[in-house]
Amino acid sequence: MTNLSKYSWLTSAIVLIIGFLFLHFRVIEYGVTFFMIFPAAVGFAIGTHDSNKRVIYSLIFGLLIFFGFLLAGALEGIVCVLMASPIFFVMMFVGYKFQQSVVKKEPKDSQKLLISLAPILLLLILDPIEQMLQPEPKIVTIENSIVLDYSPEIVFDEVKQMDKLDAEKPIGLWLGLPSPYRCELEADTVGAKRNCLFENGKIIAEITKYEKGRILEMDVIDYSLTGRDWFEFVDATYTFESINEKTKITRTSSYKSILHPRAYWQPLENWGIEQEHVFVLNSLKKNLKEKYHE
Repeated sequence: MTNLSKYSWLTSAIVLIIGFLFLHFRVIEYGVTFFMIFPAAVGFAIGTHDSNKRVIYSLIFGLLIFFGFLLAGALEGIVCVLMASPIFFVMMFVGYKFQQSVVKKEPKDSQKLLISLAPILLLLILDPIEQMLQPEPKIVTIENSIVLDYSPEIVFDEVKQMDKLDAEKPIGLWLGLPSPYRCELEADTVGAKRNCLFENGKIIAEITKYEKGRILEMDVIDYSLTGRDWFEFVDATYTFESINEKTKITRTSSYKSILHPRAYWQPLENWGIEQEHVFVLNSLKKNLKEKYHE
């Protein structure tokens, strides 16, 4: 076994880290090339080092080192790592299996080195092509509701400005998704700013529709949360519907994302937003119960 094959786990980790640094510094974008073609190419390249189970261990250890580097350097959060790890592992394994089925002759050591570095070159070549062909991101809308034992006017007054959000956190927020702790409204009028504060940033929205007990609609004009490089909030709306002396409040958020493939990322994005919706609505319910001593 050559040294290159012996340390193929380190080779895979280094190549993955280099690819991510290109992404981090916006040399490339968050597309199919990075999330699918690149890890498949890494799996293919590492597969040339050996043709037994050591390759699988090299891919797994390399991936663990890569994600450990992201966490240790605070380059990504635990939730992002957990979301990205399945697609990376699957595509690396696909690349390895493809190499095993099509390459019948073991390459020389000098060729192995070039093949190991090929995923980086492939990433730099294919990503600009993908970005030129990529359509504009579509707006996605997420909606969640809860029924509360209060009038629409009472619920409206409580939600327009929330001095605290401290309900039990769902698993996504517990793992590290952005969690708001306070929302402040500058004035009770259209055009006013509503600022939601998070531990690691804030979302600033501008009121576009203000009808007490009926609707509170906002356009998001700025935010400073993790994911802003690939994710864009568009607007947020609360609607209030009177039902048998109770209120059905519906929280709606719209967003755009440049993460691809969409079939993989959109369900995860939707789940993340729903986690935040559930937390806000449960905090609203908790605040109302405390305020009216129930």
